[in-house]
Amino acid sequence: MDSWYRDPDAEVASRSLLLPRSGIGVRGPHLVIAAPGNPIIRLDARLLDNIELIERTVAGPMAVAGLAALGFVAGALSLIPGEIFTCVGMAYLVHNRVAEARRRSRSRDLLLVLGDLPVALHVDDEPEQVKRIVDRLSPYTRDAPITRPEVYEDARRRLIEQSHGRSERSVWRELEDGLVVGADVVQVRGEGADKRLCVGEAEFALDDVRESALRGANLSLPGNRSLQAALGLLVVAAEERARAGEDLDELARRIKEYEAWTGHTAGR
Repeated sequence: MDSWYRDPDAEVASRSLLLPRSGIGVRGPHLVIAAPGNPIIRLDARLLDNIELIERTVAGPMAVAGLAALGFVAGALSLIPGEIFTCVGMAYLVHNRVAEARRRSRSRDLLLVLGDLPVALHVDDEPEQVKRIVDRLSPYTRDAPITRPEVYEDARRRLIEQSHGRSERSVWRELEDGLVVGADVVQVRGEGADKRLCVGEAEFALDDVRESALRGANLSLPGNRSLQAALGLLVVAAEERARAGEDLDELARRIKEYEAWTGHTAGR
């Protein structure tokens, strides 16, 4: 494993390179997440099909604020004494909705997609900063055209291994260090109904992970650590895909497009 994740001094230095509000960043093909008080989490973007920036609209709160402002003015012009309470209520609503619009203007989600599973990470940093993270990680995802030599080599490896059928070794290789919390690898263990999501020595039933993910909750880990349950579900989905196998025709097409683009051929 990369010593950057084992060396405390290197970890402290690395945190200074992360986005200031959200504590996320990029190292090679990995999305790095460093919440305060939690060890660094890294997710290999090569597991993902896609990664997107989703911005939240401010239209709804501003529309409500506009309507409330009209109500405030109408109440203020009224000669009925009781309308003072309407004015106060409308003024509060205007303030509340404008504050919500301002909050949303700083709010966006980093959408991580694997198959039919979308996982949204909330971020509060400037859109240009978050967009740079998306731009740096997107070339490693599986829906993107191959543009990097390391992505090409990884795709070739997967094509060769899957052409010879699925095996426990190939499944393990597919998921190796895909998601890591500190020094603990997140992986699926067991068979059938006994499968569990494991983070180091901590184990969770898959149904409990799914339920926690639906609630937007975290998985509690030893040492007052935590992992967003939805991130754990990405490993579950990746394990299922690894056992089922990728679309080899699509994978081969992407490889050939890269070879045609670079003039590179396998083995040369």
